Amino acid sequence: MTRSGAASKQQHKTVIFDCVERLRNAIIVGELQPGQKLIEANLCETMAVSRPSLREALRVLEADGLIDLFPNRGPSVARLGDREIEEIHDVWAMLTGEAVYRFAKVAGAKDIHEIDLLAGRLKSASRADDLIAMLTWTNGIFGTILAKCDNNLLTDMVYSLVARINLLRARSLADKEWRRKWVAEIEDMITTIRTGTPAAAREAVRRHIASACDTAKQVGTQTRPARISKARLLGATSALAGGMPE
Repeated sequence: MTRSGAASKQQHKTVIFDCVERLRNAIIVGELQPGQKLIEANLCETMAVSRPSLREALRVLEADGLIDLFPNRGPSVARLGDREIEEIHDVWAMLTGEAVYRFAKVAGAKDIHEIDLLAGRLKSASRADDLIAMLTWTNGIFGTILAKCDNNLLTDMVYSLVARINLLRARSLADKEWRRKWVAEIEDMITTIRTGTPAAAREAVRRHIASACDTAKQVGTQTRPARISKARLLGATSALAGGMPE
């Protein structure tokens, strides 16, 4: 392949990645609503991308569970019913519970200090009612735990759920009462890690995810979930994709 050909291929990948991120963020913040039909011509014009690039991006989002693609009907934003919400949280609890258990067994003083720092930032974000920062630092805590759980397949499986998890978390933030519980439940989990009780840490995170599931289903009954500022969300893209915040 020539240098110009390689550059062109890389540029194509960058266009698709950018398209995926913009559509994913629009779905998470509520700019694109569950069940909303997506008009390809309008999206191509709005995002200044070709139809082949857009369709590749839509296939990525379909794999993430955020877009439904139906023959002869075109794409639409996925609708998550109670059954789907329960199934996502059930798998999330099993996988994350095991990751937290493994982390608690091996975590040293440096590891605990790192998640303590992130938890402090989460508390500050909660006091400031900064919803996107709460997502960012929560993902940072669990990203640190996953990086240390010593099971790459487990980590990959959790990250395969990240788009849907963040979608549900973002919508659950509409519930102010649960925002307070969120911080308390994360602190309970960290306390059990700090005291070296892996089984208790696993149960703590499972309780947190169970309450997240209940809230997500409750908020899901609203006609239009609360919208979050898109500009703020873009600043937390790395954490929302499962990476560590800067």
